[in-house]
Amino acid sequence: MTRQSTVTIVTTATPEQAYVCLRDLRRYGDWLPRSASYRGTVPGRTSPTTIGDTYIDHTPLGEVHGVVTDVSANRLIAFRQATEDDALTIGITYRIEPAAGGCTVTRTGQIAVAGRLRLVGPLVTALIRRENRRTMARLKEHLDGPPPP
Repeated sequence: MTRQSTVTIVTTATPEQAYVCLRDLRRYGDWLPRSASYRGTVPGRTSPTTIGDTYIDHTPLGEVHGVVTDVSANRLIAFRQATEDDALTIGITYRIEPAAGGCTVTRTGQIAVAGRLRLVGPLVTALIRRENRRTMARLKEHLDGPPPP
């Protein structure tokens, strides 16, 4: 079972600022607090990340191993994540587009559930979709900065 989840935010950040933020896995903890579904990212060897760099996300399902699959300066960054047994695989693409006064950031996730997770696939998918919305809300807050006094 494969499902798609798409969330778009509009931010006052420039495309460059959004791209730098999303590409720096070492700083995700600065803007993305842990939750019941997301327990932190252990980044790979470089920052900012490059194609082929790996990382680990900690989740209630265990470790989810990720790899950076695509980067295009100020426009796109993509990841593929999977549990060790491939019961859960997720492709994530962030597309960044200039907009009046900032940019839009669209996160599209392809979520595939198989094997040991097949019976609870709809629940897993719903939890991931909720986490996607939370991630994008936190990203917007971070990129927009504190409200003016």
